Amino acid sequence: MPQLKLTGFLCIGFLCLSSFSFGQTIKKELRAKRIEGNIKINGILDEPEWKQADSAKDFFQFNPYNGKMPSQPTVVKVLYNDNSIYLGAIMYDSSPDSILTELGIRDANNLNADEFTADISPYNDGLNAFEFRISASGVQGDAKLSPNDHDRSWDAVWKSAAIITDSGWIAEMEIPYSALRFPKKDVQSWSINFWRGIRRQREWDTWNYVNNKLDGVLNQAGVLTGLNNIKPPLRLSFVPYLAGYAEKKPSETSWNYNYNYGMDVKLGLSESFTFDATLIPDFGQVESDDIIVDLSPFEIYYEEKRPFFTEGTELFSKGEVFYSRRIGGTPSGYSDVEEDTTLIIKKNPEKIRLLNASKISGRTSRGLGIGLFNAVTANSWAEVVDTTGRNYKILTEPATNYNMLVFDQSLKNNSFISFYNTNVYRGKNDYTANVSGTQFHLEDRKNMFALNALGNISQQYFPDDKPDFGFKYFAELAKISGNFRFELWQNMESDHYDPNDMGFLRNNNEFSNGLELDYNFFDPFWKLIEWGNDFSARLSYLYAPRLYSSLNLDFSSRATWKNYLTTGISIGIRPIEKHDHFEARTPGRHIVLPPDFDVTAFFSPDYRKKFVIDLRGGIWKSSGYDQSGFSFSVAPRIRFSDRSLLKYRFEFSRSFNDIGYVTDSTTGSGSQAIIFGTRNLQNIENTLDISYIFNPKTSLSLRARHYWFTVEYKDFYDLLEDGHLRPNGYSDNHNLSFNAFNIDMIFTWEFAPGSELLLVYKNNVFTDNPDIPKDYFLNVKDTFNNPMTNSFSIKVLYYLDYQYFKKRKG
Repeated sequence: MPQLKLTGFLCIGFLCLSSFSFGQTIKKELRAKRIEGNIKINGILDEPEWKQADSAKDFFQFNPYNGKMPSQPTVVKVLYNDNSIYLGAIMYDSSPDSILTELGIRDANNLNADEFTADISPYNDGLNAFEFRISASGVQGDAKLSPNDHDRSWDAVWKSAAIITDSGWIAEMEIPYSALRFPKKDVQSWSINFWRGIRRQREWDTWNYVNNKLDGVLNQAGVLTGLNNIKPPLRLSFVPYLAGYAEKKPSETSWNYNYNYGMDVKLGLSESFTFDATLIPDFGQVESDDIIVDLSPFEIYYEEKRPFFTEGTELFSKGEVFYSRRIGGTPSGYSDVEEDTTLIIKKNPEKIRLLNASKISGRTSRGLGIGLFNAVTANSWAEVVDTTGRNYKILTEPATNYNMLVFDQSLKNNSFISFYNTNVYRGKNDYTANVSGTQFHLEDRKNMFALNALGNISQQYFPDDKPDFGFKYFAELAKISGNFRFELWQNMESDHYDPNDMGFLRNNNEFSNGLELDYNFFDPFWKLIEWGNDFSARLSYLYAPRLYSSLNLDFSSRATWKNYLTTGISIGIRPIEKHDHFEARTPGRHIVLPPDFDVTAFFSPDYRKKFVIDLRGGIWKSSGYDQSGFSFSVAPRIRFSDRSLLKYRFEFSRSFNDIGYVTDSTTGSGSQAIIFGTRNLQNIENTLDISYIFNPKTSLSLRARHYWFTVEYKDFYDLLEDGHLRPNGYSDNHNLSFNAFNIDMIFTWEFAPGSELLLVYKNNVFTDNPDIPKDYFLNVKDTFNNPMTNSFSIKVLYYLDYQYFKKRKG
């Protein structure tokens, strides 16, 4: 196969640079008014200071009709004093009785409610900002915005109120300076934009015009002036917690009771940098993972859900080398103990105990972002009894220190360059791992084109062996604005590149090239609101030796109609055979897979309706081994009221004659054979989500999921040296029936700003065996007949802020 050359990509791209131009967004200015006293946050705006403040008005539509006049007028005013900035927004509405007011939990996304949002960027770099949001029903939301990241897990402590009036609705916010990071200057000039969502019309309006054909949103904001002589306060807060548990596991005859306590600490080291630490953390209330079966040779990626590791970590996403679930995960020696049939296991912890974690992050007035992360875990010991009756301990994971350091410099034209390093130290008797790298994103002055690149080096230092080094690089030229866009890229990962001590990479040893072409219709026409289309091609090889792997062609199209029905289709084609160099689990061996194709389509109605059903379905077929498959999902959702929502999802998939690795076997002549098999795979998944929102501070949610995955082998083969298969007489039973069932019920009450009471019930059961039940309901019955793990927990967190006590003392 011919190799695509990066040099050719770049030449083609740079020849296009002079062929495109794009207008710049005009930036509006709003002057904030200083006040001496405080404003009562009640949504009324009856203080005289509001009448004296300048107004931000004359909004533009962002969608559906980008750049047109809004259907309803909006006026926003800004006040400030020595402690806080205040926002007052009047959303006029000719039909106030039609304002939508669905309730939700904090940070709820896509509520069926009108919304007001402020994006504030004190450093005015077009890359990073704080988002503060309130719905007409009073639901609060906030997030940290950065390139390619919308971090809704970030939670600040601030006040808000919303009321509906005879002429529309009003939103009022008080954002203390302790919730922001801004430079220490006498005269401030912040980037700011205001957004209004009119849900019944699916309309979003912005104060400063945001061109939807131009890449980026923060770079198209307006400017807030008049902020003079404000000083960053001492940011110091504590969140102590106390948690109690009652738990019963299948292997235990009685309930176990225990408790934990600890604390989170935030300290502002300067006007821009913050120290965050969690001491003796407890994450028992985090929602359960959706456990799945993956028959591939690669690790399964699960999303991070622990609050400390999701909040304010945007700097640590640089370089694709930080996967926080490595910290406090499963001990590396856990499976060895479980699989040793000569041992009686008294205790074998599935999770490593996290002692503490901390991070320092912030950005200087010159746009230099600095992040330092550190975490320490304890030794993990398994307690076992051997065949002689001797009791002893096995170290399944040594105490480990995890560290990451990041420098990220903002540049002109929404560009940046980053340098980073991760380090994992397990003590002098184990190896130490490092990954060092750099990443940059450069845009031209008109934000039309971008050049992206990344380079990493992995290093592993062993106490009794020579070190191991690997590398990765990625380079991309892209047109990022306009209706037509493209990406030309190349990726290379050496066969020794290994970032997985602290990062996540499914596989290394790859050399691939790709092209993506997009054409989007952003403005409404005919019966469509918007329409996006993209085509991509990817050619992959092994890095070493440079052997062909695969060629993939993909096309997708997604359209939103004027009745807000969204439909889409995707088509994937592998026109020539694939050489899979990983499935055999043996270096130097590969399996040849025939060409195939797949087609998937989906249908998603307008979520403003009380009852809708999302539909998705797909088929795939291969040209060899009589392989084929299909899948479909049905996902109804019912909004009983503004307080109550039910969502259910049923997914079913079936694959016939799927080909995969089975085991290694010794032949009659004593040689080793790699056994493959054809198998029928079936997946059935049911998920139920029910929520009831008492008020914006109190909620109850229930989530139940059942996952059933079966593998039924049909024929077995020897893998030949040329990658093809030859039938054999192998007949061992490798069938699998796997079930995962779990319930998470969570009651949350925010009884004071930043303070919570959590009541949590969890139930789960996991089963796997080689006998596949005849039907689904018999399988469910067998699953529920197995012993289950049940746990009840209560956790109280109380937010203590230094500035609050300082005011009380004053």
